[in-house]
Amino acid sequence: MSDISETTALPFGLCDSQQQPYFSVNPGISLEDALTHLSHLLKCAHASAFELCDTPNPDRGLVWSTVHHIDGAKALVDALLGGSV
Repeated sequence: MSDISETTALPFGLCDSQQQPYFSVNPGISLEDALTHLSHLLKCAHASAFELCDTPNPDRGLVWSTVHHIDGAKALVDALLGGSV
């Protein structure tokens, strides 16, 4: 495995197969900055998912928030790994 020091460009956030991605991880973000943001994304996803577990009729916005944070976290990890995952 190669040394990971920064991100590569990686688009993410597809709405469906007919559209271009909404977002992209930018290339050249340092490992430390990427991991800091990754931690924040996962903390937000955890908080949203925890709230959803205690809600009998969850707000769709909260569900989409959770999905968006997880999607962003996965894209950031994949960009750190060179988009090869």
